[in-house]
Amino acid sequence: MTVAMLCSVRDWMMMTLVRTSGLKFFVSLPNQESSKRNHPSVGLVIEPTMAKRYNEKRAKQAMDAIERELDSGYGRTDFDDLASQDLRDAALGKGEEELFEKKLSKEEKKARAKAAREAKKKAKSGGGDDDDAKEGIKPVESTNDVTKLEMTLEGTSLEDKRDAALENLSKENIVVTYEAKKGVLHATARDINVSGVTVTFHGKPLIEETDIVINYGNRYGFIGPNGSGKSTIMKAIAARAIPIPENLDIYFLNAEYPARDDITALEAVMESNEEVQQLEQKAELLNHAMADADEEKQIEIQDSLEQIYSRLEQLDASSAQARATQILFGLGFTQKMQHMKTKEFSGGWRMRVALARALFIQPEFLLLDEPTNHLDMDAVLWLEDYLSNWTRILFFVCHSQDFMNSVCTHIVRLDQTYKKLRYYSGNYDMYVQLRRDQDMVQWRQYEAEQRDIAEIKDFIARFGHGTVKMVRQAQSREKLLQKKLEAGLTPKPEVDPEYDWSFPDAGELPVPVLQIETVSFAYPGSVELYSAVDFGVDLQTRVALVGPNGAGKTTLFKIMTGDLQPTKGQVKRNMHLKISRFTQHFEDKLDLSMTPLAFFKEKVMPSEPIEKIRPLLGRYGCSGDQQSQVMSQLSAGQKARIVFAVIAHERPHLLLLDEPTNPLDMESIDALARCINKFKGGVVMISHDMRLISQCAQQIYICDEKKITRYEGDIMKFKLQSKKENSKKLAQHMNG
Repeated sequence: MTVAMLCSVRDWMMMTLVRTSGLKFFVSLPNQESSKRNHPSVGLVIEPTMAKRYNEKRAKQAMDAIERELDSGYGRTDFDDLASQDLRDAALGKGEEELFEKKLSKEEKKARAKAAREAKKKAKSGGGDDDDAKEGIKPVESTNDVTKLEMTLEGTSLEDKRDAALENLSKENIVVTYEAKKGVLHATARDINVSGVTVTFHGKPLIEETDIVINYGNRYGFIGPNGSGKSTIMKAIAARAIPIPENLDIYFLNAEYPARDDITALEAVMESNEEVQQLEQKAELLNHAMADADEEKQIEIQDSLEQIYSRLEQLDASSAQARATQILFGLGFTQKMQHMKTKEFSGGWRMRVALARALFIQPEFLLLDEPTNHLDMDAVLWLEDYLSNWTRILFFVCHSQDFMNSVCTHIVRLDQTYKKLRYYSGNYDMYVQLRRDQDMVQWRQYEAEQRDIAEIKDFIARFGHGTVKMVRQAQSREKLLQKKLEAGLTPKPEVDPEYDWSFPDAGELPVPVLQIETVSFAYPGSVELYSAVDFGVDLQTRVALVGPNGAGKTTLFKIMTGDLQPTKGQVKRNMHLKISRFTQHFEDKLDLSMTPLAFFKEKVMPSEPIEKIRPLLGRYGCSGDQQSQVMSQLSAGQKARIVFAVIAHERPHLLLLDEPTNPLDMESIDALARCINKFKGGVVMISHDMRLISQCAQQIYICDEKKITRYEGDIMKFKLQSKKENSKKLAQHMNG
């Protein structure tokens, strides 16, 4: 046998053993010089790993084993039999599992996940000899999709979760469509960019053929009129009804924490720390998968591992409890309250628990719907500072101008006229200025185009049937008009509505209108809430009542209306005084099973004709189809407007407003401010909205420490002072 034949036989054997052994390495074939010397050089190049490199000792052992097999089997291998076996295997499809991942059904995925959970339970109970089983890890057969590797540790796959979320959208009659793009999202992508998105609710389009662009690291304030569909659109995004990178975890805060008697507020927040264990298990799973991955998949797995380790660093378990207590303290929970069961809290406080959980988890994509609604001013100021340092994606609905000025890097406006999302850089004040400038330019372009069109049409109408020369000119103008229409005209800028709210004058009343004299009050079995309070109201009163939650602001309103009786002292009211209240549970004034029109006709203005009811509702922003829509289907802001229409019909002397801006959009808040300033009666409001207080309040009273004291200064001075005091309290809390 010649030297060349010997070399070819040796190379054939080596390649055959490489393929059949399942080991992954590269073979360098012999060159001419080595062939002549009859010393073929066989080289082994191990593929590099990212998270953990191959152990050099294992590589050397593998090399020695190959060399031993080549030496011992040389000259005794039946090559014809090997070749025929290869052909038979290929014909039968054997070996394809090494190249292609088997497509698993949903049942198989669930079975795999169940097997992983059972292996983990078995490992915890001490059963099983396999190392991977002891660790609760199921070996992974393929690494074609890193997301599938991570899903093997979860009881429900991401596809199942998404299917359940989409099914909930379907039950709520929310339909989402979008323009499909070629290719797949990169495993490490963090930005969202989807074109042609349409969202309909009960067949009514909320947005049509618009773009959703959300970039990592930005904080978006989502604004739009009441009832335009902001919350519905956020639901669709949270349900991943549009393409969102799988590695981008989403947390949508839209419900309060359940009332449970087996868990405290602090434990409820710490409960979310289970993510640490899941991440550690995912990291271990990916490290195991690294050994069998090719170079391209190793890079993909390494990217996922880097994100996991970065996330674990953020969720440092050693500081988890300190972070949880700090967040709860910032949201108004004292040390005692942090160890109370969640069942002992009201709905508003449980909403704070849910908010604390969201902040503690620190998701990559945080969606908040009116996060300030259940907070007092101190908690709002703390949350404002906290979110202004958020470094991931924050997307939230809020109607507090001051809050958005401090937090937002971008504004997203829902254009209800054209069903589009408009994007603006900067905070709310920058948005107002930028939009004003854009609208001014757009108005000029729109008016110029309309003038040109009117002139062309007029020319065609006048000279379209004259002389041949004039007819030709008219035809030329008609072609020009057609080109303008085909190119597209500048749309008319959207104009924000201005509501003409007003409360009728109920007439004059002699002083004192309402007087609280040395009043003390305590709920049965509780400590005293007020002690020797003196407070008076007349028809010129414009007072903003501020103070921490639990200080008794709402209780004071109930004492003023007579719903609660003081334990000491007395409340003197003018016998003709009429008081109207807007409460945080304002929907209690309505019958949500009725339409606004039917409700007013039957229960508010039964003696008035429909023709008089319609304009009253329309003045408060309830017009068109809304008047004939069941009120349970309306948004909170739309219901609030109907309540203000009811208050207007009641013709009160004194308005008591408890957080009236919570459900209202910017235009409605401005309308309420104008209405209060024109009102001839007295107004006492509980609010943390700087926009409303700065426009209406002439005096600020602080409700705290069992007293009601007047604050000397405006609301901005009070805000700055409160921020300093809150920072001092937080520092003291962190220092023990």
